[in-house]
Amino acid sequence: MTTLHSEGDCVLVNASLYTALPPGPCHTAVAIRNGRIAYVGDDATVRSSAPAGSRVIDLGGRTLAPGFTDAHAHPIDGFLLASDCDLAAADSPSAILAGLRAAAEQGAGDRWLMGGNANLQLFGAYPTRQMLDAVVPHRPVLVIGQDVHSGWLNTAGLKAAGIRADTPDPAGGAYERDAATGEPTGIVHEAGLYRLFPLLPQMGADNVARALDKAQALAHSFGITGWFDALVGERLLDGYVKARDACTLNVQASLGLLASPHAPLVPQIERFRRWRADYEGGNLRLHTVKIFIDGVLESRTAALLEPYADVDSLGVHHWEPAQLREIAALADCAGFDLHFHTLGDRAVRMALDAIEHVIRVNGVRDRRPQLAHVQLIHPDDVIRFRRLGAIANIQATWSGVPPYLLELYRQLLGDARMARNYVFRSLQNAGALLSAGSDWPVSTMNPLVAIQSAMTRTPPGVPDSEAWLPLESVELPTMLDAYTRNAAWSLRFDGRAGTLSPGSDASLVILDRDLFAAAPAGIAAAQVQATLFCGRVVHGELP
Repeated sequence: MTTLHSEGDCVLVNASLYTALPPGPCHTAVAIRNGRIAYVGDDATVRSSAPAGSRVIDLGGRTLAPGFTDAHAHPIDGFLLASDCDLAAADSPSAILAGLRAAAEQGAGDRWLMGGNANLQLFGAYPTRQMLDAVVPHRPVLVIGQDVHSGWLNTAGLKAAGIRADTPDPAGGAYERDAATGEPTGIVHEAGLYRLFPLLPQMGADNVARALDKAQALAHSFGITGWFDALVGERLLDGYVKARDACTLNVQASLGLLASPHAPLVPQIERFRRWRADYEGGNLRLHTVKIFIDGVLESRTAALLEPYADVDSLGVHHWEPAQLREIAALADCAGFDLHFHTLGDRAVRMALDAIEHVIRVNGVRDRRPQLAHVQLIHPDDVIRFRRLGAIANIQATWSGVPPYLLELYRQLLGDARMARNYVFRSLQNAGALLSAGSDWPVSTMNPLVAIQSAMTRTPPGVPDSEAWLPLESVELPTMLDAYTRNAAWSLRFDGRAGTLSPGSDASLVILDRDLFAAAPAGIAAAQVQATLFCGRVVHGELP
């Protein structure tokens, strides 16, 4: 096996090459020099262009592509939230409770116990504090749902958090209460969850560096060499800056600076400007303001244009329209890109309206606004993406869902709105740019799983599942572009990442097979053989 060093020259030949560039001559080889791509072409041309003595590595027809960019993830927080107990593999209520019991037995004292990535939908109706009390009665427990929009506390946790029957719901959040007694049930939503994080030592700054190292190792194992961290405050920013300055930040990282509707807007933007001036540089970028507009369907906090089918509610919107337009215009005027969390169709419309307002008041410039998640889009709004230059930031794994979740969506939306979910093909046909992300830890960080889901509209590993809205499926090149060129462009990594072109960083992924020869249902089975970041192997080995 060969290990590549950034100072060495190397030629990779006989590849199934995906350059993420417009169609042109058939290329099969790449030359790397000093951490950058020097030449791209056919085997003979690239071999002849390389300096004498360059190593030549035959990839044997394997796919060679630009390193993937995850355009929406929570890389550090994903590890912090599950630092005590990762419940991602728990597939039943009893498995969740057993995992928490085992974690409590391993821990000591009365400190908070955290469980992350729990599928709370497995309980049917949301579980109660008494269920947690039965397995961990004497120390505070917080279980975080896999969507990171809801949490579950035991009685000790409610007490430690100061949540009582007479505690008002926080702005932008909710504490569920027993209908008969008014006592909190233990379930918290949105800001009701996020306000708990400062209470938890596991979320402290001392753990950030270790979580960042784990996140990079996980990303590299999936061929990811760049990401957008979709929720960053001062604690995470400090961790990124320290890693960059120590030369241990081995991804292109763009940070989403979280704006709040509950604080004066102008001082927030001024703080973000100071951070950008003080800390941006190298492979760390601070050019995006993150704006949460709504929540998620499962907790009925996604903002809808028409009421939920099973309850007379339009969901939750965290920003009033006028306030949303104001923060968008302020951030844009300061030179920031906008990244909106938009699950429901009303949230999507609010974001598009805000972008339209920004263009009107601030004039024309190079904008790259993104609407993340876009689960539900009204047909009238699909065509607005291209006109407004809005990027559809998709989490394609969510388009291949298990039957129980389809039934839940049907219960929440009714039959008529089911055809409006994850309309990737409709967006593409309307000229919208698709960028792709995982929203990890909500779903796997593996781009190949997301790509297969978007192509088949079925959950990987469940081959007999009926495709959900198969007319909204997209092809392999569309999804590869979404994870390479489009994602890099959306985060302003273009010029350094996202394509195999001379002058770009040699940040590459090598798969163990020719992806274009695989059946759609076999895409997720491909393995990453090697990941290179700026010419260095950061995962696996070259053949």
